[in-house]
Amino acid sequence: MKPILPLIPRSKAPLLITVVGPTAIGKTTLAIRIAQELGAEILSSDSRQFYHEIPIGTAQPSAAERATVPHHFIDFLSIQDEYSSGTFETEATQWLSDHFKAREEAGETPVAVMAGGSGLYVQAVHAGFDDIPSDPEVREALNAQVAAEGLAPLLEELQSLDPHHFAEVDQANTHRVIRALEVCRCSGQAYSTLRQNFADQLTVHPGGWARHNRRGWDTLTIGIGAPRDWLHKRINDRVHVMLEDGWIEEAKRVLSHRDLNALKTVGYPQLFDFLEGKTDMETATRKIQEATRQFARRQLTWFHRQNDVHWVDARCPENGTALALKLIRDGHL
Repeated sequence: MKPILPLIPRSKAPLLITVVGPTAIGKTTLAIRIAQELGAEILSSDSRQFYHEIPIGTAQPSAAERATVPHHFIDFLSIQDEYSSGTFETEATQWLSDHFKAREEAGETPVAVMAGGSGLYVQAVHAGFDDIPSDPEVREALNAQVAAEGLAPLLEELQSLDPHHFAEVDQANTHRVIRALEVCRCSGQAYSTLRQNFADQLTVHPGGWARHNRRGWDTLTIGIGAPRDWLHKRINDRVHVMLEDGWIEEAKRVLSHRDLNALKTVGYPQLFDFLEGKTDMETATRKIQEATRQFARRQLTWFHRQNDVHWVDARCPENGTALALKLIRDGHL
């Protein structure tokens, strides 16, 4: 029989509640509910929602949603700005440190909510990347190879060198494919192995909370899941809603910038093909839905490999709120 581990009440350290899961699952709604219950603020770890020119295609929280709870790291960049997960780590962790300190000085519970489906950006805040190697010369060579041969040869190399990361990376995101191969080539190790070595410094306590040894706060990570058919229908329906909300017009406004990395995200390449007469609307819509379902599968693969995620059913989101409140109230889950 497996021994029963004693519950360890959480320390009085600040708490970051992170809501993760695949696209279209309801992360924004749950994060807002939790933040409202706790009087907390929300920061986004969704790298697709950083850019102010593309709010529809990245499903940014609406103005009404943002009016209910203060949001940060949404709609604050231009698609022409360079922004990396390393920069996000620096800026988001500084924001959290300042925010927690301000709440403590005001006599309030030091708590914040983070929401997003970009696993790399969640990791940036929870653990960081300082031990991941980098080599500008290798990166330059990879960029030159993409320019000459396209992305396909790099994807083939990544699949060979790091099949685990290949299965979960956004394979249409040139920047992330290059970054993974840069690490593989200059370290001689799989990118996923180095990430895991660093993530191993995260201590998951029996009380349900976790802490990385380099952070000054505890974390509670709530994952939202659902049956595949339910999620696929939700994805398909949301694509139609986004198109009705003006996604085509939004894509038309940024068409001249289609080569920017920010516009490699799901949906825009398909809409650009439609706008340039390379496909019809029905085909473009179907391809967007397919690409979104594939993206959701990669997100789930990433988060299911993390050992600190507490999963709740998307059809019962109140269970996620209950988890957060219980940890605040009782000190353990």
